[in-house]
Amino acid sequence: MRSTRRRWVVAALALLGAALWLVVVDRSRAPEDGGRLPSSRQEASQEETAREAASRHTTSQPPALAASAEPAAGLGDLPVLGPSPDDRHDGPAHPHPITPRHLEMQHENGLIALLNDAMSARNGARMRELVHEYRRTHPGDPSRLQDGYEIIAGCLEAPGEESRAAAEGYYAEHRASTVRRFVRAICLEGG
Repeated sequence: MRSTRRRWVVAALALLGAALWLVVVDRSRAPEDGGRLPSSRQEASQEETAREAASRHTTSQPPALAASAEPAAGLGDLPVLGPSPDDRHDGPAHPHPITPRHLEMQHENGLIALLNDAMSARNGARMRELVHEYRRTHPGDPSRLQDGYEIIAGCLEAPGEESRAAAEGYYAEHRASTVRRFVRAICLEGG
């Protein structure tokens, strides 16, 4: 009985010693000024803040559309990986070619980002310019985002019964729209 108890005591002391050793090693790696090491969450939030600041200082133009059917130039002279397992996979490479459709989606996403920025700034005139560009470059709009942004611009520029009625119609009809919540917040709730 005593030998079993003795084993448990030895194991507990070994664990306690290991924990103390980890604490001492961790403190020896601490910065000289006595401050704490940043956690991974803090580092991630600092990176996000830097990215957000950089995105605010970018140009107000979305990426340009490509007119050719070839994969886009400017891939940094990196090869494009082929789909076959026999294709060479040496070093850095792009996982797939950047086609004109990819560039078109990037352009559309850039326009939507600029529309969201103008909406956040409550700049209805800028939203109308961007919606006009959006309609010109992307005439097919199955999600009806262009209509939603146009209604929000109307609510910002001329709030009243007419813009509210248009917003109520859009809100009732387009239940799956990603712009719907902004129509509600800006046009219907006055936010």
